[in-house]
Amino acid sequence: MSGRCAERCSFERAAEVEFRGLAEDIHEIRDRVLRLEQTLARGVLLLLANLAGLAAALAQGALRH
Repeated sequence: MSGRCAERCSFERAAEVEFRGLAEDIHEIRDRVLRLEQTLARGVLLLLANLAGLAAALAQGALRH
């Protein structure tokens, strides 16, 4: 009986270590996705600002003619 317990206990400890590793990996992936979303949002805002500037320049040019 104690042999079974030792095997089971060591298996549970190994599974717990593996689970902690997976949890850390998931946390790291979540952080990377968050940074990617922030970078993408900044890129979209810059694109919109450039498009607004282009539209303003075109409108100004059209009004001069």
